[in-house]
Amino acid sequence: MPPITRGAYGFRLNYADPGEHLDDLVHLGDSEPEVTVSWRHASTLADVEEVDEERVVYGIRGATTFRVERDPASIVIDVPFPPVPGALVHPLLTIAISILARWRGDVTLHAGAFETPAGAWGVMGVREAGKSAMLAAVSRRGLPIVADDLLTIEDGSVWAGPDCVDLRPDTAERFGARYLGIVGGRPRFRLSTPPSRPRVPFRGFFILDWHDRPEIEAEPLPTRERLRWLYRQEYIPLVGFSDPRELLSLLPAPAWRLSRPQDWTATETTVDRVLEVVEEAS
Repeated sequence: MPPITRGAYGFRLNYADPGEHLDDLVHLGDSEPEVTVSWRHASTLADVEEVDEERVVYGIRGATTFRVERDPASIVIDVPFPPVPGALVHPLLTIAISILARWRGDVTLHAGAFETPAGAWGVMGVREAGKSAMLAAVSRRGLPIVADDLLTIEDGSVWAGPDCVDLRPDTAERFGARYLGIVGGRPRFRLSTPPSRPRVPFRGFFILDWHDRPEIEAEPLPTRERLRWLYRQEYIPLVGFSDPRELLSLLPAPAWRLSRPQDWTATETTVDRVLEVVEEAS
């Protein structure tokens, strides 16, 4: 049998039942660690959080439970309803894979990112700041999306997640996203994006914000604000927080607060401004 060479976040993913789950995965070399991924039709009857150095079991009553083993690396996902095709690539994979990434020593951030020839540029913000819509708009310019929801950064480089962005119904039609199904209790629409390199240098990030003025403003963030956002965006630190030395190593990367009107007609102009800032920083 040929080796598994597709995956995400620097892990080759060996699905017990591949089916359609391989859509949008990243091409990797055969030397990256392999992770077995499977799911079971099971209900989570109570919240659970069991954590040690070799195994994590984490679940929410009435929702999903993730069982992650360190060696050999494996992920078992208990779901109350059979997952729709593609959900085991994203988003059901992200919590479990973030644990494996933390065991690897990565900084894990709740953020997305897009790729330019210079590297990966993170996109962060509070809930409903428009992160996925921004990534979809950038991808429409032909730029790869490095990650939609989880950034795993090792030695200053981002391991690419699946080549896709998931959108809500109110934005999906604008970008021609296809209906994925009901995931996490809500409908999701998937937009496949241009393939990213499997590992991309981390170059900087944007904090998305709204304001009530027509201008699109990109304000550089001072060091203190950059550090605050990096700590704030830590992705579910079930196995502890990222190594402070690794987190601090990201501080020299530039960052901007991108404020724009909450108006779809400003989308393309906003992307223009983002790409101008990136070009100037490169």
